[in-house]
Amino acid sequence: MNIIYKAGIFLIFWLTSSTVFAEADFVARRNVDFIHYKAELAADFKALSVSGKVQIEFVAKVENVEQLTFSAKYKTIYSVKINNVTTANLIEDERLIVTFKEPLQVNKTYLLTVEYQALPERGMKFYDDHLFTVYHTKNWLVSHDSIADKASFELLLTHDAKLTSVGNGRLLSTGAKFGNKVISHWLQDSPIPIYTFGFALGEFEEVRATHKNSQLSYLYRKNSKSGLDPQKIKDVFINVPDMIDFFENKAGFVLPNKSYQYVVVEGYMAQEAAGFSLVGEKYVHTVLADKNENWFIAHELAHEWWGNSITCANFSHFWLNEGLVQFLVAAYKQHLFGNSAYKQEIGVAIARVKRAVQKGKISPVAFKHQIKEQSINRTMAYSKGALIFYMLRNKLGEEIFWRALKHYSIKNKQSSVTTDDLKKAFEKVSKQDLTHFFNRWVYGKEIPKLSL
Repeated sequence: MNIIYKAGIFLIFWLTSSTVFAEADFVARRNVDFIHYKAELAADFKALSVSGKVQIEFVAKVENVEQLTFSAKYKTIYSVKINNVTTANLIEDERLIVTFKEPLQVNKTYLLTVEYQALPERGMKFYDDHLFTVYHTKNWLVSHDSIADKASFELLLTHDAKLTSVGNGRLLSTGAKFGNKVISHWLQDSPIPIYTFGFALGEFEEVRATHKNSQLSYLYRKNSKSGLDPQKIKDVFINVPDMIDFFENKAGFVLPNKSYQYVVVEGYMAQEAAGFSLVGEKYVHTVLADKNENWFIAHELAHEWWGNSITCANFSHFWLNEGLVQFLVAAYKQHLFGNSAYKQEIGVAIARVKRAVQKGKISPVAFKHQIKEQSINRTMAYSKGALIFYMLRNKLGEEIFWRALKHYSIKNKQSSVTTDDLKKAFEKVSKQDLTHFFNRWVYGKEIPKLSL
């Protein structure tokens, strides 16, 4: 059954003032461009810690930069050097503040080296046979926290030889160090958002596959612990090649990494990293019982294009990462299962927004000013954000909508974007002024009730 969008029928739960949104989206200027991170780390299952050093390559973009600040939460800092010379630093309010003897020179490359240990109560999850990093990177790695500033990432991870490691990019080598310890050397050479840095380590089984020029692998715990085996893994992830084709077609460019891995871990987990994603065993068993529940597989994969390659410039535009991907999951399920599946996914978004309205948790989807992460209204960013793309699709029609999304995606590949970038892309392709639409539904608090 087709989903009917009735453009004139909206029940308004909440009305905003008649403010005219004329100002541009605000994006703070970055004083420093972080270019490359090289981390040499060892994880300790018993101590629930990670320790070693990180080298951070960066360039000052403005004059008079005298300090840099990083997260020191959960960390003990042993030494801090700039270009191999010890530099002044202090810990204040869970921040590492590095002070330079003289202001940094503009466009000169610097190397900051920090030796540390982290006991991340958040940011890593430890189990007896596996561990993995989770959002936020800054909780386990000394790093900056800009969501938009991308850097390449190199990881040399020391671990027990019986364990398998997963990291960003490609595995360059696994070399012996001493005894039963090895070093897995991972390199992500194209810049990625800091929050997509990560790794997993564990006693994993593996199923491998290829799709066109992409190498795919699915890692999972032994059957005695996970209840999974190679055939079940193949059944759960059977549609991944089709998902890649679908998202490549909608984005207009191929899977950014030449390989992709799903790491199946204990419990409920659904999180993207660059080149791999973490998915929970509970969700995997749900798909085995009902193939229609494969949303998390598509969602995390879609972030390779929208989120990892095309990244919101700040948290004011977080819906460009999450609302768009939630909509694309619905569109993929329509492609795979038919219109009823699309209707069901859109219905889920409508129900979530309605519950938020009932609780008084209403806000714009995007903001002209810059907001902090803790100010994100996630229901609005994810679910109302998905509904906005649903509305745009029906407003513009199939051909124009998908052509506009492809134009937006290709133009902003490996870039950071604001809502205005999306608006301009859709206006250019549709040859329509979408100012009223965006002011009402994106920058405003008004909530539509859609007739399905």
